[in-house]
Amino acid sequence: METEVDTDCWDQLIQLQLSSSGGWAPCAPGESPKERRRQGARCGLHAWYSPNSDISKNPVVWHFTGKETKQVISFSSGEVGYGQNEFTKRVGFSAAMPSANLSIYINNTQESDSGAYLCTVIIPGSPVLLGNIHLNVKVPPSPPVCAMTGNPVVKGNVTLSCKSSHGKPVPQYKWTKSAPMSEVFFSPMQNERHGTLRLSNLTKSMSGKYICRASNTAGSDSCSVNLEVITSSNAGMIAAATLGSIVGLVAMVLFLIFILRRRGDTEEEMANEIK
Repeated sequence: METEVDTDCWDQLIQLQLSSSGGWAPCAPGESPKERRRQGARCGLHAWYSPNSDISKNPVVWHFTGKETKQVISFSSGEVGYGQNEFTKRVGFSAAMPSANLSIYINNTQESDSGAYLCTVIIPGSPVLLGNIHLNVKVPPSPPVCAMTGNPVVKGNVTLSCKSSHGKPVPQYKWTKSAPMSEVFFSPMQNERHGTLRLSNLTKSMSGKYICRASNTAGSDSCSVNLEVITSSNAGMIAAATLGSIVGLVAMVLFLIFILRRRGDTEEEMANEIK
């Protein structure tokens, strides 16, 4: 039974042909076809050859060459074999073997699957056939984290920051203001590489919701910051209220310590009188 493969993946495949007449492949010497795929997708690596003998006697082996070489899948003596590694249960031949169609599929592709895949066909009495395809798995940006530093007062300055911990290719960041009025930003206020937006000489009208979108060719995600620009007098009142709260809390703690110590002294005096 032939295995179904996601058509979106197959539509853009770089096809590799392994030919018994000399190992033809559509790439220059030293190069390999490249396949780009999004993490989590199902991907197919397409290869075939033109046999001139009984294909059931021709062993086929796919290897992955990343940080180390690993066997992905094989066919030999009428049986399909799987390597004991991260590809187990995620890989299979696209056609029922034996077949001249040597294509394989990989389910739930991961970033660690990026690398070169080597297909080897061993034909008894003939030169070994080799072909390789390079797979580059792209990863969408992880949910970014938004933050704000600075003093959000009238005529003050703040910097909004946005950062994804992971993504391949490296994400780019764009800030926009969504409320109460939409606004876009450009360099030098905005640094798309580092995800920062510097707002200087603040006014009350600059208050609102600021959204950062992290994106790459694999996907995007966003976070937001609510900026409230206050006047200096309000800032002073807020600071005074905050300081007052801290002082009050410290005083309460000291009072409780005093009460507990006094209670302990009283109990000790009573114990001495009883003796």
